[in-house]
Amino acid sequence: MKKTLIFASLLSLALASCSTNSGEYKTLKAQYDSLALVNQNYESELHETDSLVASVLTNFQEISSVEGMINVNPMKGDIRRSERDRIKDNMLLINDKLRASNDAINALTEKLEKSGGQNRRLQATIAALRKELEAQKQRVQTLTEELERKNLAIGLLDSMLTQRMSDVDRLNAATAQQAAALASQDKELNTVRYCVGTKGDLKDMKILQGGRVATEQANMSYFTKTDRRDLSQLPLYSRKARLLTVHPASSYELLPGSDKQLVLHIKNSEAFWSNSKILVVQVD
Repeated sequence: MKKTLIFASLLSLALASCSTNSGEYKTLKAQYDSLALVNQNYESELHETDSLVASVLTNFQEISSVEGMINVNPMKGDIRRSERDRIKDNMLLINDKLRASNDAINALTEKLEKSGGQNRRLQATIAALRKELEAQKQRVQTLTEELERKNLAIGLLDSMLTQRMSDVDRLNAATAQQAAALASQDKELNTVRYCVGTKGDLKDMKILQGGRVATEQANMSYFTKTDRRDLSQLPLYSRKARLLTVHPASSYELLPGSDKQLVLHIKNSEAFWSNSKILVVQVD
């Protein structure tokens, strides 16, 4: 997005130097308008995300405030009916806030899914908010049980409250499934496989056929599966090696270690695995 803004600024300067009737001006104007729309949509999306996060944080503060208003240790032995009603109303309000917070977190999760799960900052924010929501819910449950034990709220766990708590549980379960699906998708997107072997080994495993890498009939158990983000170096245990799969030359280096044997250093993981999620190294 920063690159888009810089490009838009350059287009703006270029527009200022062109005649308004020229074909170049019209082309630049169309590009500028398109970038301006992208920037506007980005700012709108960012504002909506910030608003959702702010609403959840506000709900958390209000829940804590209402919890502080509920006295589970009254000075008198019996509590008036009006006080019991107030406690019940406060507990219902808390559950409404819990549900609203859950809805907002679900909306944030949908935004993360639409972005392909690439927004790490939003992913971390959602995780933190969900952790706090669970903590708030646990405190409310503990408070509810304490009120019931002390008989301070007649029928506090009535059908309405029970239903609302069930709604929160159901939504949390659905969101947990979404989070698990996102995590699984993220893991799959970053899963790579590699193998290191002599020419004979690779042929025996049907990885090298006709002088090229082929995986259709290959013994895939010969490959090691890993997360590309965890793989930055790969000892090759040989003084001679070459990569048989295609990877940008600028994304890696083959450097000798202290024992003179080569080590594959991946300098740019994104670029290295851009052409193939499989790495085959032939050693001599």
